Amino acid sequence: MVVIGVAISPGIARAEQLVTFDDIKKISPRADDALARAIADAEDQFAEHGITTRLRMAHFLSQVMTETGGLKRLDENMNYSEATLIRVFSRRTISRAKAAEVARKPREVANWVYGARLGNRGRDTDDGWNYRGSGYIQLTGLSNFRKRGVEINLPIADDPELARQPDAGLRAALAYWSARNINAAADDHDRHRVRVLVNGPAAHGYAQAKVWFNKAWSNVFQAKEGAGFETGAFEMAGGIVEDEVALFDDIMRESGLVPDDFSSTESGSEDERAEALREFQAERGLTETGELDEATQEALLDPIEWRYRDAEVVVTPTETRNPEEGVEFNLRPETATESGALMSIEPDMGTGEVEENVQLTADESAALIDARSIYAEYEMGAASVEPETFVPFSVIGEDDRVAITDTRGFPERAIVQTLFNNGRSDSLCTGTMISKDTVLTAGHCIHSGTQAGRPYSNYRLVPGRNVGAAPFGRCGAIAAYTLSGWVNSVTSLEARYYDLGAIKLDCDIGLTTGWMGVTTMNDDQIEKPTIVHGYAADKAPPGRQWVSTDKLRILWDLKGFYQNDTFGGTSGSPVMMSDAGDYIVGVHTNGLHGEEPWASNNAFTRITPTRMSEIINWAGR
Repeated sequence: MVVIGVAISPGIARAEQLVTFDDIKKISPRADDALARAIADAEDQFAEHGITTRLRMAHFLSQVMTETGGLKRLDENMNYSEATLIRVFSRRTISRAKAAEVARKPREVANWVYGARLGNRGRDTDDGWNYRGSGYIQLTGLSNFRKRGVEINLPIADDPELARQPDAGLRAALAYWSARNINAAADDHDRHRVRVLVNGPAAHGYAQAKVWFNKAWSNVFQAKEGAGFETGAFEMAGGIVEDEVALFDDIMRESGLVPDDFSSTESGSEDERAEALREFQAERGLTETGELDEATQEALLDPIEWRYRDAEVVVTPTETRNPEEGVEFNLRPETATESGALMSIEPDMGTGEVEENVQLTADESAALIDARSIYAEYEMGAASVEPETFVPFSVIGEDDRVAITDTRGFPERAIVQTLFNNGRSDSLCTGTMISKDTVLTAGHCIHSGTQAGRPYSNYRLVPGRNVGAAPFGRCGAIAAYTLSGWVNSVTSLEARYYDLGAIKLDCDIGLTTGWMGVTTMNDDQIEKPTIVHGYAADKAPPGRQWVSTDKLRILWDLKGFYQNDTFGGTSGSPVMMSDAGDYIVGVHTNGLHGEEPWASNNAFTRITPTRMSEIINWAGR
């Protein structure tokens, strides 16, 4: 979802607070009174941290409810039964014998599970208990208590009970929210990214957070539009709330209560769900109804059902760095170095001089014909899917692409077909000349993405290719660059926000072809026409440029969404606004996948001021 024109009108006086004590009780009737009162009394603090719209507050509260089990307590519930310890933790973390020994002993459970990680000083200390999950947005472990204490200027590492007090706990949560700019993800209604920013790349508790958002929006914030808050309209991609039973099915799958392939549409699914619920109810000491009654829903929303995964998985990034920084891959020796303000690159038409012998060689033609499209893991859905056999969903409705039969003009001659080896076979992408020797493209045309990924090699680039002709020659590559977030993210769903890169050529072919300009995109471009210009692998004959037009439907801070028709091979294509001349404002990255708005729209990586600075750096090398 995107929020369009959402602002508090200066001409309308608010008839009520954005969130009140009664509002919180509507979301979670069993919320602790003192914790609810602390939120209701913190209007000035929320304003200081920019949480001043319904959507931002709904997201903030949905995360708080997820972290605290409905705002019932500010410390993590470590009161596990033996059966729950065995179900939720692996035997690597706790043996059956140890589970029997520590069950229903919260301090001992915490010291065993957390004592030797997150900066804690061993299972023989009380660190696991002292630094258990605490706060409205919970922090866990001595190292995190120390870091957050510096952020809010409170000695919570020396006195961890402070983090479990309403005032200090809320200050810590708001400091965390602002430090990670979670308001931007909330404005986009990007629930997964909000959860990643709160919990980390694994986004544990994501299904629970969606349930709590449903409750917050449906029970409280949907009705506040007429009370002097936002005067703009919300444009929903697939609706702002989801079916609650389906969300609880997700929770049950993630908790291991039903199989991963459980489907509510299959015959017998209701009986299977009922039996799973009865087993869960018995384990948690609830009445065995086999139904999603209120008590069972509350138990499934307990952080016990997801927080154990934080203890199970320890991700150690190679380094902590800004995901918007650049990473360089030297394509001659295989080493990597790091790159570190003008705000645009101006277009240049070049000389347009055509080569004397424009035909591709037989070897070049064969390599280009044999090559296949490359797709990002996040679009394919799993690392095990082979790009060679993946079929994208990226032609939306009637195919309106138009063929370019003469690539000698501008900007056609600055559009580049890119051939490279992905480690298994040769692949194709599109790119755009942005300097005499630099091609802007998608990150997944350079590296497979995430810390587990690999860089690609053996680049051959043909600007203005026209079927069997290379009117301006061809080049190799000496270096490639991506945003740090593309190669240092832990998951592909996190990496997709940083799918951007560039290739440094071994020649100055841009002096002939010219290059397109690059600039940032303003937030007021919604509904304006979009243009995608690239090489599509599903069209005949191979090696022809195609142009697709649509309009900008949704704009997030890091991504944009449209329904321009694309296909494999178009990855890395320039995205232009029809009124912006020969300037690129984004790079096409993917077709339909996942949840909304990704499920209904193709997407591009947006050029932001920070990224513009990085692109200028790449082009100037």
